[in-house]
Amino acid sequence: MKKGNQVKLIGKYPYCGNDDIVSYRWETIYRHITAEEVQKWRDSPESRGIDDAGESKLPPTCARVSYEGGTLNKSDSKTEEEMKSKLSEDTFTVVRSRCAPRLSYGRKWAGMTLVRNDRTGEEGYIKRTEIQLITCNTKQNLL
Repeated sequence: MKKGNQVKLIGKYPYCGNDDIVSYRWETIYRHITAEEVQKWRDSPESRGIDDAGESKLPPTCARVSYEGGTLNKSDSKTEEEMKSKLSEDTFTVVRSRCAPRLSYGRKWAGMTLVRNDRTGEEGYIKRTEIQLITCNTKQNLL
C-alpha cells in the first residue's frame, strides 16, 4: 500500500437483528483535536474541577471521524462467507501509508495509516490491518 492508493474499510463480526439487516463492527478512525476544539472544551463545564484521582482534568487529544460503513440485507446474501466481512461504502485515499501518531498523552500508536475520506475530505488515522486496497496508483515514467 502506498500514498495515493484507494482503500475501503473492512467491517467484521456481523450481527443480524430481527429485521434481517446485518450490521458490522467498523473500526474507529481518529484525528487530532484542533486548537479551537481545545479552547471550546476549556470553556465548557466538563473541564472544571478535578478528576477521581484529585488531579486537574486534561483536554482531549483526539476525536473520531465519521464515515459510512453500511449494512447488508440478509436476503441479499448468498452464502455465510459473504456475510463474514463487508467493505465500507465510503472510499478513502491513503495520505501516508505507514505512521505512528501520538493521539493521546501516552505512547505512539504504531501500525497506523493516515487516510482521507473521499466523500467528506476529512483525514484520520486507522490501523493498517483494518483497510483493504481497492485500486493502486502507479506512476509511469513518461520519457
